[in-house]
Amino acid sequence: MPNHDREDEDRPRRPRRRDPDDVDDDRPRRRPREPEFEATDILIPTGVSAYSMAACYFGLFSCFIPVLGLLMALIALPCGFAALRRRKKKTTYGSVTGDIRAVIGIVCSSLTLLGYLVFAVLIAAGSLK
Repeated sequence: MPNHDREDEDRPRRPRRRDPDDVDDDRPRRRPREPEFEATDILIPTGVSAYSMAACYFGLFSCFIPVLGLLMALIALPCGFAALRRRKKKTTYGSVTGDIRAVIGIVCSSLTLLGYLVFAVLIAAGSLK
């Protein structure tokens, strides 16, 4: 025959309901949860590595700024690889967007470097004729 007293102890208890007439309740109240995502996190994210942010911004700007693009691409590519090597194991918003920003920086800087390479080859081929 099972012991019902022991089963009642193992079962989780439901919280007591508060009496609405109890005005002198001095229990501390829970603070409301802060939102995990804010609108400013898109431009200035929190919890994202500086390498991934540098890779993203330098990589994006390297595609659109003609003269400084080569220099920015040469900065963005190693920053992107460094960000991926140092990434965090946690799956927080900052670590996930950091990985995405690093990949964006690597892709954009690689495309820019490839464009400059093609341009240099075309210039060299045209001058050899």
